[in-house]
Amino acid sequence: MREKQENYLSIKFRNLFLETYAATYKGLKVYFRYPAWVISDVVATPLWMLMLIIPLLLFLPLEKWRNPCIIRNLYWGMIFWRVISLALWEIGMSIRREQQIGTIEYLFLTNANRIVIFSSRVLSSLISLSMEAFYAALIIHAFFGVNIEINNLPLLVLALVLSMIFSMGMGAVYGAFVLKIKSPGALSNILQFILLGFSSILIPPSSFPDPINIFVYVNPFSYASDLVKYASTLYQTMLPVNYELCLLAFSAITSLVLGLKTLDIVERNNRKKGTLGVY
Repeated sequence: MREKQENYLSIKFRNLFLETYAATYKGLKVYFRYPAWVISDVVATPLWMLMLIIPLLLFLPLEKWRNPCIIRNLYWGMIFWRVISLALWEIGMSIRREQQIGTIEYLFLTNANRIVIFSSRVLSSLISLSMEAFYAALIIHAFFGVNIEINNLPLLVLALVLSMIFSMGMGAVYGAFVLKIKSPGALSNILQFILLGFSSILIPPSSFPDPINIFVYVNPFSYASDLVKYASTLYQTMLPVNYELCLLAFSAITSLVLGLKTLDIVERNNRKKGTLGVY
């Protein structure tokens, strides 16, 4: 009995690995097929990051503009926002694209993991993000004279991985809404500006007004960004680091289970109604 269970688990892991490999290969092939797309991502993203950082600095005295702690926190806040957005929108937007080109029903006929098959662009996007982060660091140094440093690389990687898992779970819930309501434009803005805006990604929790800071403290993205900033700049966290790691790990697992379950329920309902490929 135990041997059968071990064989079952090994087959499941093997299938998951093959699904991840196939989805990643597809995403890389599509992404690098268009060189102009890669160049525009690398050039444009650091510039809009800079355009967002400067208005935030306008609320500070001029002498704070070259404060290394403030600039580094804003830089890592922007990088974190970019990483989370990639994972958060990827599943929903992939479902939308497959709906538009008429191939979504064929994908749902497979028994592959739903999050894996709709996350094909995550790796290619992370590759472009690495180049963007390097380019943005050069721009930050040129404009503000601040070097971007990392104090705890293992913790930074762990925090980003857990944050991405949490975001992909939330992205699966968003993908389920895409399947359900077909036109998710308003929902995209709600997720973008409420989930990420009401967190400590760019603004410290103490800077929010009294009623709003409650949302900041209960938002898991606040603790995720806290860990990223702490690992990179030794930023003061809201809770002890170990507590925030446990909270983020729990949020990642919970959101992943919730996302898969929600996506499965909506998929089954659409299959019964024959509206799976309708958009």
